[in-house]
Amino acid sequence: MDHVRQALNDRQPIEGLSELRAGLLIDIDSEVLDQIERGEWWLVRAEADYGDWPIAAQAFDCKVMELMNNPPPQPSRTPRIFRLMDSFTGETLVQRSYIATVDGQTVQRTTDGEGIAHLFTPGEVRQISIVLRGH
Repeated sequence: MDHVRQALNDRQPIEGLSELRAGLLIDIDSEVLDQIERGEWWLVRAEADYGDWPIAAQAFDCKVMELMNNPPPQPSRTPRIFRLMDSFTGETLVQRSYIATVDGQTVQRTTDGEGIAHLFTPGEVRQISIVLRGH
């Protein structure tokens, strides 16, 4: 901030500032400084676009290696398999649409060719309900 303030006091040109100043209602140095202090304007050097920052690249590489050596725990999904059958005939309910509710979250699915409903759930499921839809 001090560098910008000094450049404005010394009337030194700051690349790109004239385009920004054109949008101000009152074009005075204090208004320019206010825009920069509030974070409305960012002054970035042209060479920053190239991203040739060896320290940042080194820190990134270290973080990647750390994550590769110690990966964060991944959520697991436990497959739950239910064979749906007609309670009177004992017939397997093949390709039947159903609505499954797992701990309050509802999904619509269809049984497979053997009448099996496949549900992938977190390990700590408390309640599962399956309701068949139509014929």
